[in-house]
Amino acid sequence: MSLAAGCGIMREENATVKVGTYNIRCQNGDKGTPNAWDERKGDLADLIRRLDFDVLGLQEVCAGQADYLTNSLPQYAMVGVHRTDGKRRGEASPVFYRKDRFEALKSGTFWLSETPEVPGSISWGAACTRICTWALLKDRRTGKTLCFANTHTDHISALARKNGMLLIIERMKKFAPGGTPIVFTGDHNCRETEEPAVAVSKLLKNALYASETPPAGAWRSFSGWTWRDREYSAVDALSMPLNVRNARKGSPDAEKSRNGGYVWEDCGGRIDYIYVSDGVRVKSYATHTDARPGKKLYPSDHFPVSAVVEF
Repeated sequence: MSLAAGCGIMREENATVKVGTYNIRCQNGDKGTPNAWDERKGDLADLIRRLDFDVLGLQEVCAGQADYLTNSLPQYAMVGVHRTDGKRRGEASPVFYRKDRFEALKSGTFWLSETPEVPGSISWGAACTRICTWALLKDRRTGKTLCFANTHTDHISALARKNGMLLIIERMKKFAPGGTPIVFTGDHNCRETEEPAVAVSKLLKNALYASETPPAGAWRSFSGWTWRDREYSAVDALSMPLNVRNARKGSPDAEKSRNGGYVWEDCGGRIDYIYVSDGVRVKSYATHTDARPGKKLYPSDHFPVSAVVEF
């Protein structure tokens, strides 16, 4: 709260918060390679530290990775459980938040299935158990509350992606009552033109498009460990037709892009998202392609995405 000059009226202060999403790649993959977890974990923690998020949704977080990050980044608290047993087995999609900035009033995890309260449950032909973790956070500076939700939808079943997203949308209406601002993040394993993204966009705003300044950094958010000396920027991609910048390899749209003079491979997959509810301003948006120091290697096979929001 602040005192309006000359009138003695208490004015509510807006909260400005840096939020983000980052798939850190599970620790069980890439063993025996330069991308193994033990080879990159220090660089990944350093990147999170440098980007200085206030609230961050992570994906593919195994128990050992959660332990490492909470120990390496003591300024953050973590909420969320692991998907296989609701405890420490399997991957988590946790929410990390700065302890000096926020207090968690409520939090929870549910399963993207027909039985969302049953740990380890799976439905709709999904290849893996999938979850959504959420937290209702109180800003210690302004007293305002923010609902932050984070997920990692299935990479195989389109039906699971769609139904999982519809379930999350329905739940968000319940755990963010009374117009509470919402930030929804995650690796959604879909392009913006596909059903899950279209469904979410009917309720929330895609922060990329809501940004009051041009988006910074790359268009793609998934690298698949493929190094590029020059990234196709988000600004450049936005000058291309919607179907072209979202084309999947081998799709009719990819062929059309070649015929139209576009090289769609330069764009790559953007599957990591930040959405916000009406009333939340997006001041800036960025996709961060930072390399590991001195190497043509990335800290993860995804890039962290950030947005500075105000509510």
